[in-house]
Amino acid sequence: MKIKVKKKFYDIKKHGITQSLISKFLECRQAARYYLQGYESIYNRLPLTEGSIGHEVLQHAYEDIKTGKLKTIPSKQQVIKYTKRVEKQWLKENSRKDPRALEHVEYSLTTMEATLPAYFDFWRKDLKQIKWLGLEESFALPYVLPDGRKTILRGKKDGEFLKKGLWLFETKFKSQISESNLIDTLSFDTQVLLYLRALKHIHKRTPEGVLYNVIRRTCLQRRKAESLAQFAKRLKDDIENRPDFYFMRFEIATDDFDLEKFDIELEGIIKDFYDWIEGKVPHYKNTYNCVGKYGRCDFLPCCGMNDFSALKKRKILFKELEDF
Repeated sequence: MKIKVKKKFYDIKKHGITQSLISKFLECRQAARYYLQGYESIYNRLPLTEGSIGHEVLQHAYEDIKTGKLKTIPSKQQVIKYTKRVEKQWLKENSRKDPRALEHVEYSLTTMEATLPAYFDFWRKDLKQIKWLGLEESFALPYVLPDGRKTILRGKKDGEFLKKGLWLFETKFKSQISESNLIDTLSFDTQVLLYLRALKHIHKRTPEGVLYNVIRRTCLQRRKAESLAQFAKRLKDDIENRPDFYFMRFEIATDDFDLEKFDIELEGIIKDFYDWIEGKVPHYKNTYNCVGKYGRCDFLPCCGMNDFSALKKRKILFKELEDF
């Protein structure tokens, strides 16, 4: 049975495939189906909000460094200027401002103002040693399966730079960091390999690897009767006392052999996805993913009880499609 999705909302040939869509499909086909129909939670998850705001602030800062507008590392005042800009944009893009979402945004903006000045100071060498080629740039690359079916691979890279070769810059905000697990999984991380593949196609050269930039989300808990400003001060002090606990980087090298192996895997994933969209393979739920490392699946109530009250519908599937 063909997956029921309005073609004007999602057409695999026109809209293509992103890393997030691949991830949802691999995790659970039913969740991917709801996603393709436009459903999403009305509630913002704090880790996602904090990571999104952090990425936006970093983008503004590194863009000013890249263009030469900023000659020194961003100061606390400069970071606050960026967070104000990000807050204004968020309020513009989110018309439904439920109290929980506003609370998460306020918390995230405050933690970024406490975290990022210390981050920029810790990596102050970036100002002179990293030669940026691009930041937060979207890509859309045609993809053709051996049987002739076509789609587009889409995404947005955190950054790319030159350092004795071409490198991908990938930032993650994480609360728990296992160095051994990160290194072991980075070599076959789908998102990273997809972006490295895009770099190769865009620049017609094989990237040397990825610089994985990790910023730890604090595990400090806000105390009872502690204001957000007081919590931010305590967080700032903790970061300044042990910056190497909060800021970590890993270089993972790559070569043509790694990317060729990934191309084989990617072809299999896209073929499975295409067959699923066209109803050529079974559709089923993955009950092992109903409760995972990030908590309950957003679609669990509608899967179990046909309850859609905690969901809303997006106007477009992929926000980045507005850029094309």
